[in-house]
Amino acid sequence: MLTIHRTICTLCSYTSRSLSSKTHVKPKFDFELMPEVKKAVEEGTLKSRHHPGILNVGTIGLPNHLHEAALTLLREYPEKNLMKDGEKLSNYLWSRHTPAEAEELSQMKASVEAAVIQKENFDPMSPEIPEEYRKHLLTLRMNKVHQRLKQVVYHWKPVSYNQYMSSVYLLARLAPDFAALVWILREMRRRDPNFSPLTMLDFGSGVGSGMWAVDEVWREACKEVVCVDASADMNSLADRLLRGGHPDSPRKVREAGTFFKQFLPQSDTLKYSIVLSSRSLFELPNMESRLKTVDILWRKTSGYLVIVEAGTNAGYKLVQEARDYVLSLCQQAREKGEAHAEGYVFSPCPHDNFCPRFFDGTNIPCNFSVTYRPFTFGNHKIPSKDLFSYIVLRRGTREGNSEEKWPRLVQEPLMRTRHIICRTCTSYGKLQELTVTKRRHGSECYRVCKNSRWGDLLPVIVPDRNHTRESDFHDSDETNETKSHH
Repeated sequence: MLTIHRTICTLCSYTSRSLSSKTHVKPKFDFELMPEVKKAVEEGTLKSRHHPGILNVGTIGLPNHLHEAALTLLREYPEKNLMKDGEKLSNYLWSRHTPAEAEELSQMKASVEAAVIQKENFDPMSPEIPEEYRKHLLTLRMNKVHQRLKQVVYHWKPVSYNQYMSSVYLLARLAPDFAALVWILREMRRRDPNFSPLTMLDFGSGVGSGMWAVDEVWREACKEVVCVDASADMNSLADRLLRGGHPDSPRKVREAGTFFKQFLPQSDTLKYSIVLSSRSLFELPNMESRLKTVDILWRKTSGYLVIVEAGTNAGYKLVQEARDYVLSLCQQAREKGEAHAEGYVFSPCPHDNFCPRFFDGTNIPCNFSVTYRPFTFGNHKIPSKDLFSYIVLRRGTREGNSEEKWPRLVQEPLMRTRHIICRTCTSYGKLQELTVTKRRHGSECYRVCKNSRWGDLLPVIVPDRNHTRESDFHDSDETNETKSHH
């Protein structure tokens, strides 16, 4: 608990410092395509649209058997009601903020009370005020403070999922949650082809999106899944999905072992190949409970810890909070000489430094986009997009291969006249704009960047620029390089 309290203070101090930092750097040209990639593209053995940094998986839809099972379940309720409530729930989950900490609430209350007192015509504590009237004035003051606090403090509360609300969540979030997880897990499979999860722990498992995503990426590999969700109705719904939507069916779509629990086991004796927390940290009441949960999840991890939240500023900060806490645990364990202390960020960051998004002054979260097919009742719907923030932490140490150092595209590349601006996060823990032109970098590098998308890795070599500051991503449509062509 002492470690958690110390980390809370560090994270709060770090966040307050980072919000006031603003730095500026112009786009750079000093980078080059990986020699082996350049040679393969030049010789025609590798197409630029299939370069090794491509992670885009296209439009992701639910497996047919999962869609049919969900459809069977949802037919128990009126379609119009489900659609209406599903939209409301989606909007609410997207707009959520984290609960205010006790210290923050105390500071807000003191500030609001001071403002109310300043506008008072009479001092209730004046000796000239009769006792009965003094009590009346103090009551009026506290009522005003309470009303103003309600306006400035976010009213957080956990979502209660009964049988109907669990079905509403199934309609609203099964498809986008499944798609985001498949997007993340496919990168893990591509970059670590020797990894195959035998066991999985899913904290806040909901309707089982994580289990279905793991089975989609590593078919029939995962032999045991433990799903933990506080809602018994949510666990019941997830179990019915395994049975094709029929509660009494003895046959399960997923034949491997699946277990449902309402409470997270505290012991770290059993460890799991993959530990997942998807859209669950928002349900915890404060930072201490979140860090305690992350601590337990990391101790249960033998391979990968995956944490996913909404792609909002609030969701991004929760992900970064968990990321920095786990890295601090690893650092403390190394200093104490503990066994199996190593851990690092596998994705999306190509580094273990503090996230440079905190320092760029834009107030834009580090998030990514996935295209998915929405759940339907038979009517055709065009693909939708969902934004998510995530972190994948891996046990062990960085192998130091070149791919781990490739910069990550944190925004869609900007296509300009005779040049492309790629906004990236580099292995040096900095945000950098990499501006590519055919004349300076060659047609192979230009085509590779042109075919890259938001979230992809760029197979380029970027030198360390310790003498520069982090980029604020100002849009630089015209540069000296491009002007020389006009």
